[in-house]
Parts: sequence; C-alpha cells; structure tokens
Amino acid sequence: MVMQKFHNLRGDTAVPHTFYELTGTGRHRVVRLTPDLLQLAQSEQAAGLAAELGARWSIVESSFAAGIGRSLIENGVTVDWDTLKITDKRRRRSVTGIIEATAGFQHGRCLICSDILAPSDAIAVDHVFPFSLMRRFDSIGSWHGPDLDALWNLAPAHAACNGAKSDRVPSAVELARLGARNEAIMQSPIHCTAPYN
Repeated sequence: MVMQKFHNLRGDTAVPHTFYELTGTGRHRVVRLTPDLLQLAQSEQAAGLAAELGARWSIVESSFAAGIGRSLIENGVTVDWDTLKITDKRRRRSVTGIIEATAGFQHGRCLICSDILAPSDAIAVDHVFPFSLMRRFDSIGSWHGPDLDALWNLAPAHAACNGAKSDRVPSAVELARLGARNEAIMQSPIHCTAPYN
C-alpha cells in the first residue's frame, strides 16, 4: 500500500514525476525504477535523502505501532536532548533523529540563514522561540505558553548560526520559515498515512 500511495499528494493529486512504476500483482509484482530516481540519486540532494527517508519512515512505523496518527506529531512525541532523538511519549522509545526528520521540510536549509545544510556542516537543533523564555517567565510566576521543547519549535540550523542567535526571539523571516516548515509537516502525505487520523 505504501508503494502505491508514495507518489500521491493530499487530495487526488500526484507528484509531477515518479521514481518507480509498479506492474503486476502479488508474487508477480515488478518495481521498475525510473530515470527521475537516478537523476535524484546523482544530485546534491542525495546525501541527505537516505537519512530523511529513514526518519520519515520511522515516524510512519511509530504511528502504526502506537496506533495513532496525527497525535504522534502534534502531541505524542518528546525530545531526548541527550541523543537528539524524537521519542514516542506513549512507549518512551526513540522514533527518529530531529535533524533527519525535519531538515527536508525546510528544503535542507538552515532555518536561521537559509543556506543549505551540508552533510559536512556542524548542525545544531535550534529552539526557534528560545527555551530561556520559559525561565524568564518563571521568575514572575510561571510559564503558561506552549512547550518550547516540542517538535513544532525545534529546527535544524548551522551550529554557528544557532550560537550567534543564542537567546534572541525569532525574526519575522524565521517565524515565516518555521510556520511554512510546520505546515509542510502537517500536510505531509506520509504524516497523514497512519491509521486513526
């Protein structure tokens, strides 16, 4: 079923190109790889593709295993800061790496500077709204805002950009990028394939 749905977008549309074609049924099923897949494999995007696909597939498998759909992304995950892994709250096990799972939704770019995140780059996970906001508000009462340690607020960034940003609040451009990235996650066909949505 996953292979039949892979090229589908939300609704009744499909991607403009395919990476494989399926023919036959059952034991006589044949998967023919297309030139589009070879072109992608030879592009500059190939380096991060395996990690991203693996991360997205881990999210789907975890959704199936936990018997949940959207809630795995919306409120069913937490972050293990020791390993930088997204963890299934329900079963307390690692789902996938934050960077691998989210970089593709940012088109492989740093959320702060928008330059490409190359495999050789030092990459950090940025709290777009700085975690220090919760500490600042705790000093005058308590923090009543959203969980800033949740996936919606975490984004891959160059380590140097993240260090330079430090505890400042995000710029309008960074907020727009975060919003677009989060919308892309929520609209992802892979995100929406889990049962019980």
